Amino acid sequence: MRVLHCLAQLPTRTGSGVYFHNLINEIEKQTNWQQAALYALPADKGFAKSSDLERPALCKQEETAEWINCGSHYPVFFETEDLPFPIVGMSDEMPYPSTRYCRMDDEMVNCWERAFYQELLRIKEEYRPDVIISHHLWILSAMVLEIFPDIPVIGISHGTDIRQARQNPDIAGRSVGSLRGLSKVLALSDSHIEDLVDCFDLLPEQIMVTGGAYDNKMFYPASHRPGTYNDNFVSFLYAGKMSHAKGVFELVAAFTDLYRRNPAIRLDLVGSADAELKALLHSEDIPTSAIRLFDVESQAELAEHLRHSDVFVLASYYEGLGLIAIEALASGVALVSNNLLALSPQLEAYVGDTDLISWVEMPRLRNLDEPFTEDIPAYVLRLSAAMEEQARRTLHANGERASLSQAMQVFSWESLAGKLVQMVRELI
Repeated sequence: MRVLHCLAQLPTRTGSGVYFHNLINEIEKQTNWQQAALYALPADKGFAKSSDLERPALCKQEETAEWINCGSHYPVFFETEDLPFPIVGMSDEMPYPSTRYCRMDDEMVNCWERAFYQELLRIKEEYRPDVIISHHLWILSAMVLEIFPDIPVIGISHGTDIRQARQNPDIAGRSVGSLRGLSKVLALSDSHIEDLVDCFDLLPEQIMVTGGAYDNKMFYPASHRPGTYNDNFVSFLYAGKMSHAKGVFELVAAFTDLYRRNPAIRLDLVGSADAELKALLHSEDIPTSAIRLFDVESQAELAEHLRHSDVFVLASYYEGLGLIAIEALASGVALVSNNLLALSPQLEAYVGDTDLISWVEMPRLRNLDEPFTEDIPAYVLRLSAAMEEQARRTLHANGERASLSQAMQVFSWESLAGKLVQMVRELI
């Protein structure tokens, strides 16, 4: 069995990138299949600062994503002469230099399509896959269906494809069109089914809800912890993209409001902050040393940071799933989260009503992830109240932390890969 995995982004650093390489690695453990991976990589970091004459020599096109356990690698390199711009991201804000689909002109789209088209033709000639797993129901998945019309193709939606189709209908109509040719589609939640049918001309029976997954060998509770991880204060944590769409600025405002009433709290922000957020954190309105900023480079570092925290806060206005919330609960950390359609029903199905999760009513939104300005003050107060509630509850919940962590095992990579392996066997 020869399986090809396709992703038009960096195969790490984002939810879909982590999903991509962990799925391959877990299938490697469960089967004896041959696996190949098509993905995007940036050229050498010095590329953007070099002259036109120097650039070709700096494109390290022999490199691969060495963290992926597969036999064949097919990277497509960006910031090169053929693709002279950063990797194009499915989200507007990516944790690495990126290009937005909405900012691409016709020439950029043509360059992008040409690069992936050529690589897919090379794969068809030399690798000859028996089945293809394509991440994101977007341009690359449409190209895969065109080039491989006679073999099964499983599409995996990460939710961001729905947002792209809604925000860029011209691109969706011109470069994606109908994806009904997919053999199966994996969706993150029941709430996405109607949108997937509408955006990509799918049939409901093509779609299987599998949710997301996490690495249970990496995200697990601390072996021992007091009522709070640090007896001196309750530690809140956020990790992810530092953008307005992720609610980070409202999170800072909610924390600051709570800090005025209870100074025995701290907030750690894990991710790359832009100039706007750094300016806010250094303003007089923010308590000195109460908020710390970290740029964690690896999943292992993030997992360790979670085990040293008490409450994870997810103030994001839109998530394909919100996998980081599952990783936090698996690490024995309480959760404050916006009541996200993709996340709350999935968790409640397995953990029910638990005191270690506080759901926050979101403000009204436009364009999926932009709150109405007039709704923000009331939302910040709700978020602050939920954080205060968890600050109290986390003092007396060690037993429940352990049972909640155990319940998260259903979302492990081992479980998800097993479902996909069975699906592939039924298709071949």
